[in-house]
Amino acid sequence: MASNALPDKRDRLFALGDDMCDGAHTHEVAIGLKQNTEAVVRPALEAAKAAESTYGACQVLRKTANAAHNTADNAAKVFITNAKKRLSKFFGEAYTTEWGAAGWPNNSTGMPSTQAERFSLINSLKLHFTANPAHESVDMEVTAALATTLHTTISNARTALDQKVTESGQAKAARDTAETNLRKRLRGMITELETLLSAEDPLWHAFGLSRPADEETPEAPSFTTATPGGAGITHVDWDDALRADHYRVWILIVGTDNDFRAVETVTDSDATLAGLPSGSTVKIQVTSVNGAGESGPGPIAQIVIP
Repeated sequence: MASNALPDKRDRLFALGDDMCDGAHTHEVAIGLKQNTEAVVRPALEAAKAAESTYGACQVLRKTANAAHNTADNAAKVFITNAKKRLSKFFGEAYTTEWGAAGWPNNSTGMPSTQAERFSLINSLKLHFTANPAHESVDMEVTAALATTLHTTISNARTALDQKVTESGQAKAARDTAETNLRKRLRGMITELETLLSAEDPLWHAFGLSRPADEETPEAPSFTTATPGGAGITHVDWDDALRADHYRVWILIVGTDNDFRAVETVTDSDATLAGLPSGSTVKIQVTSVNGAGESGPGPIAQIVIP
């Protein structure tokens, strides 16, 4: 018997939420839906979508801030390398207390292994070259002024990255809270529908749900399309099937295969098939799969591989 469990994947949850809200919009008055109406559920759906979008935007900004921080850190590595070459003329190649006084950590003249250590060393070198101008070299791009500018750049990049990490974390928490609320609302609607509709009522499908009397195994996709990609490649697309957790893509190379064979298992409703013989005619079909079993095959798409 179908249980109408909510999808784990967020995009599928949103798609189901849209279907359920559309179903409520059309049928809630006729069937007597009172508690979990469209007016209650749709705001939760839109809030969850907005929170997901905000989190995605924060992730992009965090990535940008991280890239800026890495760029600044790479500049620090260059400066430290040049400073080491310059100071070796005064301190020698081996580590001594003079190297430690200039800021090199870990009793070593090697490149510090962490960004934090490199940031600290840049500050120490700024102080060293300020106090020892004879150790500077404009030609080698090792001066107190350059160290000061670099230290400020890194400091700003670190602050910006910390802020974006914080904002991303806050956005994720808000997204998770909104998703939890949406799931609560959708489960509430399903529970209410169970008191209003019989297990065989086709109106379950109007809400994007399975009839409780339906078998648990998923429906097959109702369409399959195949479009050419590059040499030996085709892109396959099909519709989301009720109760499907994932899909299997099957191919038959005309003149080579005697029967269809499975070549891909995916969770999304599309796949890219590569390594197919150029010039061959390929038939493609898709089956839906969940824990209860596998559907029959969907419609066959046929394509000549470029």
